[in-house]
Amino acid sequence: MLVVLPPSLVPARHTAAELTAEQILLVVNKNSPDSQKLADLYAQLRHVPSDQTVMLDLPDAEEMPFNTYETQVVGPLRQFLVDHELQGKIKCLLTFYGVPFRIADRINSHEDLMELEHLRSMDKTCIDRATAVVQALEKQASELNPKFKPGSATTPRALAMRAQAAVADMGPRIEAMTDPTARATATAALMDRLQQLGGAAEMDGRFGAHQRDNPNVSPEERQKWIDMHEQIQQIRQQIEKFQGARWDPDARFKTRTLWAQAFGLLGEEQALTRQIEYFDTDHTAAATDNELALLWWDYYPRSHWMPNPLYYRSRASNAPVLMVMRLDGPSPAIVEKMMRTSVQVEETGLTGIAALDARGIDPVDEKGKPSAFGMFDEHIRNLALLLRTKTRLRIKLGDQEPVFPAHTVKGVALYCGWYSVGNYIPGCDFNPGAVGYHIASYEMVSLHTPSTYWVRGLLSDGVVATLGPVAEPYLGAFPLPDEFFPLLLTGKLTLAEVYWRTTPMTSWMISFIGDPLYTPYRANPPMEVGDIPAPMRLIFAAPTSQPASRPVD
Repeated sequence: MLVVLPPSLVPARHTAAELTAEQILLVVNKNSPDSQKLADLYAQLRHVPSDQTVMLDLPDAEEMPFNTYETQVVGPLRQFLVDHELQGKIKCLLTFYGVPFRIADRINSHEDLMELEHLRSMDKTCIDRATAVVQALEKQASELNPKFKPGSATTPRALAMRAQAAVADMGPRIEAMTDPTARATATAALMDRLQQLGGAAEMDGRFGAHQRDNPNVSPEERQKWIDMHEQIQQIRQQIEKFQGARWDPDARFKTRTLWAQAFGLLGEEQALTRQIEYFDTDHTAAATDNELALLWWDYYPRSHWMPNPLYYRSRASNAPVLMVMRLDGPSPAIVEKMMRTSVQVEETGLTGIAALDARGIDPVDEKGKPSAFGMFDEHIRNLALLLRTKTRLRIKLGDQEPVFPAHTVKGVALYCGWYSVGNYIPGCDFNPGAVGYHIASYEMVSLHTPSTYWVRGLLSDGVVATLGPVAEPYLGAFPLPDEFFPLLLTGKLTLAEVYWRTTPMTSWMISFIGDPLYTPYRANPPMEVGDIPAPMRLIFAAPTSQPASRPVD
């Protein structure tokens, strides 16, 4: 063992299953009357249960401070779901107009900086102490086996591996000792060092079940192991409670104290590392909705992004993730129209052409090396080829600069293009219920104030579902066009499921606006599951048994 197991539940992997209204929680800003009215209308249109709306006390603004998100969004949302016994039922959060769509970078106060300095000092001390224990283990192993070679690296992971190697080498040798006194002495020394490194949880994991079930163990000894096991379970429950309030200094103190108590020096170091990461301020701004996907995560790196466990290529089957969508726009009237149009169009099916605006960039540069921009451009062209060979949809492919000139593409149902940063060009006239997004930086920096950003422009011109970044997202944050649109065209998944199975990142910059239940091609799907790219067909495969959860390193 010697690797601390996280004291949290491990959920099953998400499989393809159409989202329902009963699985959606509406998230509203109680300080915005429009937010409440729009949520009420959506609940009526989509028959969302009346007890599945949560009112948050938030600024009526496009951005909120990092600490506001922590204390006035995460805390109340978790509590609402627990109090209403919805934590196992809700799969999607739907934020509304009035809920800030961007979280500002973390800013550490003087008290935060003092705590961070203390945590770093504790972390160094903890590693030093763990190193000394590992060296003692290696010395014991060398005394039993002169050929055993001690390690030298002192990272937490390396220390755990060094300890494991020493234990594996000396275990059989101790067991083979013929002198009962020598064997007892060596065993006691080994167990003492193991407990220092991994705490009572290490002892319980290695020896507890055997000691509790061994008929040769005295009743007193058996009870000692039973009590240890129960104590560890109680501590795990306490840890879940306190680390869930990561923003509270007192809860942070209790969390790391409990980790040290149950999981030894390596567990304490793990808790310290997580809390040190929590104070990182580098690139901690994010789209509210993208961050909210990790509502049930306690401590995780907030700097930059996290891989999305719901992405169909992801192997992260252990992570509880929520789909998060938004109903927002330049005005409440536009949002209302989006909602009503989505419901109406869904009944008969979305019609119109696919407008795909590539840039004519070669996927290989002049030096023969892969070009990131060229490869993304190729994904748009790949989508055009797929639609032409597998569907009867009409395609308009632009494959050169600049973007489509204003109002040159008529009757558009699907749109994807780039680049023209911060300069919306209304190249398409959209049919009711159109879905489309534009790949460019900063296109959702502002939504409610007059601007030329693409998200605002697309919504104003009739698109009912789109996405955009609230800051610099980098190209890899966007769903690939030849993944997102083919999945949508099968008509088998809702908009929320299509987006969250094709977006690669969480805790980052992209927000998706649209009715999560919108399924524009349910009535007349242009593509069959067998027509979409082969790797994506696994989304619809029957679920298999899940592998055992992997310990946290």
